[in-house]
Amino acid sequence: MVQIEKLIATEIAKANGLSVSKLGLRFDRVVVQLLGNIRAAIEQEVPGKIVVIMTITAPIKLPGKTEHELIGKIKNFLEPGIQQQDSALTIFQNEVQLRFVESSPKQNTRFIGLVHNPNIDAKMLLDLAAQWLLKG
Repeated sequence: MVQIEKLIATEIAKANGLSVSKLGLRFDRVVVQLLGNIRAAIEQEVPGKIVVIMTITAPIKLPGKTEHELIGKIKNFLEPGIQQQDSALTIFQNEVQLRFVESSPKQNTRFIGLVHNPNIDAKMLLDLAAQWLLKG
């Protein structure tokens, strides 16, 4: 089975003339499960043309608790009346960045999760993903 997270990351990297490895992205079993579970939990709740982009540093500490905490935080940000802006969080020693981007109607993904090595600039990853969405 092809992992949607890896496909999206590959498209983002390719659109920006880079490779997934150059971006320091990770796709081990824990990462794929974490991102898949977050996607399943929030994707139906993301309104209209909004896409949630999330970066998180690897390795994932306490994956089950991290997943639960992230789902709750993202859902809180999606509540009506909350201004959606870039947010930086630390969850169980993992640095998390969230960005909410308005996307083209052609884009059918509502969540992009990128797990990266600690030496990678998360803001750069958010910018690359947002640029990819706007081109789509």
